[in-house]
Amino acid sequence: MNDTKLWIALSRIEGVGIASLKAIHEALSNLHLSLYDIVELDPKAIAHETGLSIELSQLIAKIAVTIEKIENEYEDLIDRNIDPVLFFDSRYPEKILKNVDYPPPVLYYMGNTDIIKSRKVAILSDHNASERGYHIAFHAAAIAAQHSVTVVSGLAKGPQTMAHRGAVEAGGNTIAVLPMGMNALTIPDVLKNTVNMSQWLFISPFNPQEDYALHNSYKRNSLIAAMVDALIIIETGNSAGSFEAAKTACKYNTPLFVVEYAQYPQSASGNPVLIKEYRATPLRGRIQNDVLVPNMDACIAKIKWGDSN
Repeated sequence: MNDTKLWIALSRIEGVGIASLKAIHEALSNLHLSLYDIVELDPKAIAHETGLSIELSQLIAKIAVTIEKIENEYEDLIDRNIDPVLFFDSRYPEKILKNVDYPPPVLYYMGNTDIIKSRKVAILSDHNASERGYHIAFHAAAIAAQHSVTVVSGLAKGPQTMAHRGAVEAGGNTIAVLPMGMNALTIPDVLKNTVNMSQWLFISPFNPQEDYALHNSYKRNSLIAAMVDALIIIETGNSAGSFEAAKTACKYNTPLFVVEYAQYPQSASGNPVLIKEYRATPLRGRIQNDVLVPNMDACIAKIKWGDSN
């Protein structure tokens, strides 16, 4: 039996959180054992073989109750080229494990998994942004891609989809983090002709069958803020999801850049608040090839060298 299936099944058992999973993994690793080696034992035998508490051993013994459902789900994932990445896998972003109090034990990947190791900038915005916001997101992503920095965003219409498009059209890579399970993934029409899996990675922190929910968007944004080397806010209101993502970036010490306008559109009412009260670095424009584009120099320097000077 595939050990990944067993870990997924264990993570779904009521009462099992990331702390329990880490404790179990550490104990098994120290003994050079896998879940497969002990899953058919009774709780007392598991505790004896591993040194784990009887409570944790009882949870492991419950895998047998959930594994049949996970078997079917897992086979479907493999058929669709979706890769479950466990919290101890080297492809799991270390920054999420370091920054997030309760990181998801499994991330589901589809696309080029090598992209996850690259330097990353998140570009987030409220979907009801101005036309100028669309323009800025596209060019910010394109400039990042030209510097071999991967763009990370959601799939909401507006600047987020434009960020993905800007990165891909500039020959770079992009990561879309979903606010739902992989089964509910729908590629927006504006991106369908850009989806070359060598340049894309889709990530979901949710069970494959989970539908979209607003609170999932907030959790998704928090994970994005945790996993990247810098976050750019294009336009946000004072209480929108992007605003909360910016606050989360400050909590995680993720460098925060916010577009500064000479005259802010209504959809960017939260931008000056982030610059003034949260000390975000203003992202300003400059003329390049007769086109006004965002000046990404400080952001790229911070991502690559940890220095904005």
